Amino acid sequence: MRSVFVAGPFYGLVDEKTGVMDDSAQSRISMLIDYFEQAGCKVYNAHRREAWGKEFLTADVCTKLDYEEIGAADLWVGYPGVPVSPGTHVEIGWASATGKRMVVLLEKDQRHSFLVTGLGSFANISYIEFEDPAEIIEALPAAIEEATAAAERRAA
Repeated sequence: MRSVFVAGPFYGLVDEKTGVMDDSAQSRISMLIDYFEQAGCKVYNAHRREAWGKEFLTADVCTKLDYEEIGAADLWVGYPGVPVSPGTHVEIGWASATGKRMVVLLEKDQRHSFLVTGLGSFANISYIEFEDPAEIIEALPAAIEEATAAAERRAA
């Protein structure tokens, strides 16, 4: 794996007063970016690209960039969001429809869309359910392996 697209709620989490995501929301994304960069991966991420909300791109520009970067990535990893992030759900659709390996991060004891939790019926996907975001890093290697195995089974 050489590249990863890290996704999660964004637009709705930007504070109107500060113009950026709060530290807690940023840290959930930064943790993933750091993990993959330390592993030597190229990381695609809209949050960082757009300075956590300070430098939003236009809808046309960010949509096209996200789509192209998902296409270029070997792996898609992200949080669908609680509450649901419409943009992240679109990205989940793009990634699954194009056969990307995916790791979806689900908050335990929350309701998640059946159209996300049911993707295992055809997509190259694994799920990590977590209470504390710190649990994610420990579970990532096995989840990536599971998504890779799903892709290999479907390719055979």
